[in-house]
Amino acid sequence: MNGSRKRKKSGAPAAAKGGIAAQVRTFFAAGTRPPSIVRFERLYLASFLVGLIGWAVSWQGTADRLAVNATTAPFGWLLPAALLVSSAITLGLWYLVARRASLAAKWAVTVLTGLATLRFLVNVTVVLRGSVPVLALLLSLIILTLGIVATIQLFRPDAQSWFGEAVALDGEDR
Repeated sequence: MNGSRKRKKSGAPAAAKGGIAAQVRTFFAAGTRPPSIVRFERLYLASFLVGLIGWAVSWQGTADRLAVNATTAPFGWLLPAALLVSSAITLGLWYLVARRASLAAKWAVTVLTGLATLRFLVNVTVVLRGSVPVLALLLSLIILTLGIVATIQLFRPDAQSWFGEAVALDGEDR
């Protein structure tokens, strides 16, 4: 047999060829999506991950506060349920905005970001009274900043085209 003969490509799955890291890179690659949508996706998911860190950091304290009060003790199941519902909403909105160009989801993200901003401002007044840990405030600030910057991306001209919104050209009225 000739040793210079080229080997046929194997039918190995993509995971075996490039590994999971390559699949993740491919999944988050821009493809045909506008740069603003790709930035939105990355910032929004980063905000989600920091939020999960916040849940992990505050989980035990929240569970303890629920357990210590006789009125709230039976509702300990609400903590994991709230995490699941919150995660499902966040990931659902991410998918609808970044992958399906849903205009309704864009506005849902915008409204929720506005409400998060108001909640943060209320929490700052609570922190000034000393009842919220500084770490929780810092995590909230990071989450809010990432969320606001992500939401701003949805209103850039290339993102508006993604959602099928009319984009005014220079000097042209809508």
